[in-house]
Amino acid sequence: MNLRRSILSLLVVSLATVHTLAGCGSDDDTSAPTTGPDAGIKPDAGTTPDAGSEQDSGTTTDAGSEQDAGSEQDAGSEQDSGTTTDAGSEQDSGTTTDAGSEQDAGTTTDAGSEQDAGTTTDAGSEQDAGTGTDPFTSCEGSCQETGVTVEMNGAQRVLTSAYFGYEEPAVPGQPWELWIELNNGAPGQCPSPDSDVPPQLVNVYSVKVPVDTTPQSGSLPGEPRATLVDFEGVLTTAFFLHSTGLTFTPVAASLCPTCAKEGSVPTSHFVAFDVNGTYEDGAIAGHGYATYCPDLNYFQDP
Repeated sequence: MNLRRSILSLLVVSLATVHTLAGCGSDDDTSAPTTGPDAGIKPDAGTTPDAGSEQDSGTTTDAGSEQDAGSEQDAGSEQDSGTTTDAGSEQDSGTTTDAGSEQDAGTTTDAGSEQDAGTTTDAGSEQDAGTGTDPFTSCEGSCQETGVTVEMNGAQRVLTSAYFGYEEPAVPGQPWELWIELNNGAPGQCPSPDSDVPPQLVNVYSVKVPVDTTPQSGSLPGEPRATLVDFEGVLTTAFFLHSTGLTFTPVAASLCPTCAKEGSVPTSHFVAFDVNGTYEDGAIAGHGYATYCPDLNYFQDP
């Protein structure tokens, strides 16, 4: 049963005028140098013994005839004395490739390319570090369960269903608010003027449409409040029993008040929250997962 209109009319008498609170609504190289020893040391370039010693070039005894004394070939031809190749050619002395070519010394790839050293993707890309999914709009498992306990003078009841609607501000530009009903009636039955009356219900109101998990607290008219209605009379005989203190803590939500007014709501449309409050002779505490119920809306005239 939707008691929204009844409670609102009676609140005019039992509470001061509701003041709206500030809030927000819903609606991304160089080569290595050649070293001295590797370039060709003096012994390798052609020592005096290798070039043709005095004994080899033709002693007085061995000199004999012109042929025997040592022909130009025997005395030490240009080939024997040490050709450019034997002395240490550019290849032997240390070519750019041997001494350490760009590839050997450490190319950009070998030394540590951007990929090897740690690219943006390897070091921790935005996807790797954490996807862009907004955690505030995610609600799974126990987050989608409702269990709020109301205790009064030693007696208690658990409210297992939750529904919400929107309260449009009277002054444009002011924050939208939520009207939430918790009850222990038939599950899945959106409150309406002709729905069955539950044993107990609690209306939570004057809470701004949340965009994050910032708690909202209050104890005065116009601040977050929880009003108990007990049709059984086991918790209280008061027709309406207002909380003396309440903290409403959003857990997750997917909301769009202007969409609702235009008649188009998100596919995922809910608000999950924790409540913790006090009454003069009791308390209320627990978690709620409220689904959208259009009958709980209050829109200003166009």
